[in-house]
Amino acid sequence: MMRTTMRVVLVCPYSWTRPGGVQNHVAGLARALRGLGAEAEVLAPADAPTSEGVLGMGRSIGIPSNGSRVPVALSPAAPSRVRRALRAARPDLVHIHEPMIPAVSFTALRSATTPLVGTFHKYADGSGWYRVFGGITRRSLERLDARIAVSDAARRHVSKVAPGDYEVIPNGVDVAAIAGVGADGRGAGRIAFIGRPERRKGLRVLLRAAERLPAGTRVDLIGVSAEQLVALWGGSAPAGVVAHGRVDDAARDRLLAGADVLAVPSLRSESFGIVLLEGMAAGLPVVASKVGGYPDLLPPEAGCLVPPGDVDALAGALRSLLGDAAVRERMGAAGRRHAASYDWSTVAASVVEVYERVLRGRAR
Repeated sequence: MMRTTMRVVLVCPYSWTRPGGVQNHVAGLARALRGLGAEAEVLAPADAPTSEGVLGMGRSIGIPSNGSRVPVALSPAAPSRVRRALRAARPDLVHIHEPMIPAVSFTALRSATTPLVGTFHKYADGSGWYRVFGGITRRSLERLDARIAVSDAARRHVSKVAPGDYEVIPNGVDVAAIAGVGADGRGAGRIAFIGRPERRKGLRVLLRAAERLPAGTRVDLIGVSAEQLVALWGGSAPAGVVAHGRVDDAARDRLLAGADVLAVPSLRSESFGIVLLEGMAAGLPVVASKVGGYPDLLPPEAGCLVPPGDVDALAGALRSLLGDAAVRERMGAAGRRHAASYDWSTVAASVVEVYERVLRGRAR
């Protein structure tokens, strides 16, 4: 097994205490790096006490972006906190996630004096924040010793405003932990959804599709509370829909273990699709929208893609899979095999190879 003794600071621009794909990625990478023997510390905004190994850089505010509200630190004190933390950490290397996003990541990009690696996660139909801040940050991006994109979709997106060499290294999942939960409850006609109740996640499309599924079908919403469901739907949800709210990883894995299909009905602007990987790792066939990075991640033998926003297509695909146990089993097995290559042990090793290459280049 690859081992490393380097000291790394991981910089995340979004509030550590609010749910999000970038935060999950940074947390998983930090755990994996520590497992490889590295010292890994995280700098991120925080709106509540943080766990060990994470330094809060001040409270966040939600800024509209890409159909969501991203929790970033814009306080005048945030940049000075970042600079002080970097000086105190004395890292061998700083790994900045979304380097163009203020204030935490962009400050680290501008002020760190150690070798720098940047990872770009974002994908959108338009240029969004990358276009807004591209002119300001493009020169600063030249300070990066290496650039990583989490998918080819993310690479294409950032390249529009900041051309350069980007190595694609995907998000990771803890495949063993997810796959290790038994699947005794399958076959009862259960669909799982993981995500926030934002329009672009397509939850309303799934709820409309659920109305067209056979009686007795259950839809488990992970990450959506009962109150949020009522607000989104405008009243009582279709029969069989259960909102579980935010849950920890163990509870999520148990819900996936009892499901028959994972539905990912996003409408747009998805760079990667970590929830697809989580479903595949759990041995579930996946029905996802054909948007962003999803087609690159989901092989046809592990699920199917439907047009975004097409209620009939989504309902038809779900109905077909719920009615065919043999196809579900075959697709689930193929998904597990595919997800294995995205285990954090593999992904972190690829990231460490980038770190080592950068450090060797700086040494020369």
